[in-house]
Amino acid sequence: MEILRVENLTKVYGQGENEVRALDGISFSIKQGEFLAIIGPSGSGKSTLLHILGAVDVPTSGKVYMEGKDVFQQNEEQLAIFRRRQVGLIYQFYNLIPVLDVQENITLPVLMDGRKVNQSRLQEMIKMLHLQGREKHLPNQLSGGQQQRVSIGRALMNEPSIVLADEPTGAYEIVQQKS
Repeated sequence: MEILRVENLTKVYGQGENEVRALDGISFSIKQGEFLAIIGPSGSGKSTLLHILGAVDVPTSGKVYMEGKDVFQQNEEQLAIFRRRQVGLIYQFYNLIPVLDVQENITLPVLMDGRKVNQSRLQEMIKMLHLQGREKHLPNQLSGGQQQRVSIGRALMNEPSIVLADEPTGAYEIVQQKS
């Protein structure tokens, strides 16, 4: 079963002599259970593509279909729900909320939806990510690896249709190399 299809996706920033074509006619599809890695040099449009797939940004032209539905035919409220429920996005720099503890950061998509947190799912995530005993810690009280795992937990909490990871381990590895 096809879970994601991208047709002739283009993203242009600026105009005239300042125009930057971040994506130009990208097309592909992914079936359920498939794994796809997008690689390229810095500035080649990888993050832009992920942000469009996750409906955080909109394409200049082209189509994105998730489970057969045109993602960008939805209104803003529907897109927000889509992002929270169907897409697990792991950012390169984690994007944890500094005033929320581990449990709150992991359950943020559920809480933003006004839904009740499935406590057994939360405990499963905490255990799977080896965060036991850290549940009430704030992000600044965690190591880089623990912050990374909280970000992964947040992306997986809603059991999304697709997980998009924007260099989820890249920033931590760079920090480790500089130390």
